[in-house]
Amino acid sequence: MTATLAELYVKQGLIGRAREIYRRLAEQGDAQARKRLSELPSSGAAIDELQGLLQRVKERRR
Repeated sequence: MTATLAELYVKQGLIGRAREIYRRLAEQGDAQARKRLSELPSSGAAIDELQGLLQRVKERRR
């Protein structure tokens, strides 16, 4: 696992896989990996948006 592979995952939109690689590298003491890990977008905002969409769909079906 390398930072290069993690960046390929980022470019493909596979943030979770990239996060896992950076997390492992950071655990091994890689300060750059720790920094990059903190820069990656959080999935929290996307999850909130999807939950809101799901709620609107449910309300319309009633």
